[in-house]
Amino acid sequence: MAATEAKGHGQHAGMWIYPDAATLSQDISEKSKATSSAFKTALVVTGILFVLAVIGFIARAADDGFDEIGPWGYYNAVFSMIFMVTSGAPLAACAFRFTKSHWRRPLSRVAELFSIVGILNLIMFIPMMIFLPSLDNPAGVVEGQMELRRTIWFEGPIGAPLAWDLLGVAFLVITAIAILWTSAMADMAEARNTATGFKGWLYRRLSGGWYGTKRQWNVQKAGLALLGAFYFMTVVFMHFVFSSDYAQSLIPGWKDSIFPVIYTVTSFQVSLGAILVALFILRRWGGYEGYIGKSTFWSASKVLLGITLLWIYHMFAFFITFWYGRLEIEQNIIQYLISDTYSIVFILNALFSFVLPFAVLVWNPVRRTDWGPALAGLLVVIGGLLFNIRIFVASANAAPGEKLYAFFMEHVPAPVYPDIWDVFMVVGGLGAAVFIYLLSTRILPVLSLWEVKEGTLYQKWGKLFRGEYQILGKPE
Repeated sequence: MAATEAKGHGQHAGMWIYPDAATLSQDISEKSKATSSAFKTALVVTGILFVLAVIGFIARAADDGFDEIGPWGYYNAVFSMIFMVTSGAPLAACAFRFTKSHWRRPLSRVAELFSIVGILNLIMFIPMMIFLPSLDNPAGVVEGQMELRRTIWFEGPIGAPLAWDLLGVAFLVITAIAILWTSAMADMAEARNTATGFKGWLYRRLSGGWYGTKRQWNVQKAGLALLGAFYFMTVVFMHFVFSSDYAQSLIPGWKDSIFPVIYTVTSFQVSLGAILVALFILRRWGGYEGYIGKSTFWSASKVLLGITLLWIYHMFAFFITFWYGRLEIEQNIIQYLISDTYSIVFILNALFSFVLPFAVLVWNPVRRTDWGPALAGLLVVIGGLLFNIRIFVASANAAPGEKLYAFFMEHVPAPVYPDIWDVFMVVGGLGAAVFIYLLSTRILPVLSLWEVKEGTLYQKWGKLFRGEYQILGKPE
C-alpha cells in the first residue's frame, strides 16, 4: 500500500492521510508514467482547442491587422485570464511554504506547474505590444485633444511602455520557472538514474549537482524564500502595470487607484480556485486520493473565502468612490462597466466571483469536503473570465482612433459582442493553457515528493484519553 487508511472521526472522517514514505516515490513515478484513456482524451480535446486558438488568431490578424486595439479586446481578455492564473499560482506555493503550513504539501507542485504555462503568456504578449496605441498623439497638438494620452508613464522613460511591460512579463515567467526548478531539483535527482528518454536526460541536466547534503537543503530553503520574495514584489507590480496599460489608460479620463488592487485580488482568487479544481481532479480521478487529504481543501477554502470577501469589498470601494464623485467621466465609467453597457456581464461576474462561492464556502460542513472548495474554485474561475471580458473588451473598444486622446470619455459606447474568431481565441486560449499544463505533468510529478515525505516525519495518529487525534510536530 502506498498510503495507509485516511484518519479522522466524526465530522473529520477522512480528513488526514498518512502516506508510506518508503514506497511513495515508486508509486508516484508509476502514476506519472501511466496514461489513462481520460487523460488522453483531455489531451486531444485541449490540443484541438489549441489549434482553434491559432486559427482564430490568424483569421483575426488577416481580417483586422494590428493597427487598432479594438478588434483584439477578447484576445486581451483571454491573455489576462491566463496571466492571472499563471502569475498567482506560483505565489500560492511560496506563501503557504513560507508560513510553514503542513496542509499545503500536496498543493505546492500543483501550483508551481502553472509556471510552465506562463511561457504561453510570454508568447501571447508579443502581438499585444504591436497593437497597443502609441503614447503620443499621432496628430500632434490638436485642439480638444491631449498631446500625450494619460498613462502611468507620465515621464516617458526610454522604452515605455512596451519594453518595460515585456521585461516584467518575462521576469515573472523566469522567476516562476526558477522557483519550480529549485523546488523540483531534489525530486529530479532522486529519479535521474531510473528515468529514461527525454525525462531522464532532462533530470540529469537539471539536477546533476544535487546529492541532498545539509548545505544543499539549507541553500534550497533560502533560495525558495528569496525567489518567493522577489516574485511577490514583481507580480503585484506587474498586475498594476498591465491593468493600467491595457485597461485604465485606454478609457480616457479613467483614474482609479483601487482598480489595480481589484485586479491583483482577482488574480489571487482565480489562481487559488484553479489549484483547488486541479487538486480535486487529481484526488477524484487521478488516483491521488491516498496523498491529497481533505485537510488541504478545508484549509485552502478558508483562504479562498477571505479573498472572496476582499474581492467584494474592493468592488464596493471602486463603485462607491465613483458614485459619490459624480464627475461626468465617473458616471460614464459606472454606466459603461457596471450599470448599462456591460451590466449583464457585471451581474454574472458578481454572481460567480462573490455570491455563489460565498454561498458555498460560508458553510463549514461544505468546506470540510473536497468537492465544496473545488466547486467554489470552479465558480471563481468562471467569474474571473467574466471579469476579464468585461474589463478588457470594454477598454479596448472605449475610444477608437483619435478619441483615445480626448480628455475624457464623453459618451458611453455600445457593447462589443464576440464573433467566431473571438470565440476561437477565448475558448482555444484556455484550452491551450490546459494542454500545456497536462503536458507538464508528464515531465514532473504533480506532487512534491520531498515535501510529502518530509510531512510524514512530522505527523502521527495518537490517542489522548478516549479520543484519537493527529499529532503534528513543527520543524522549527
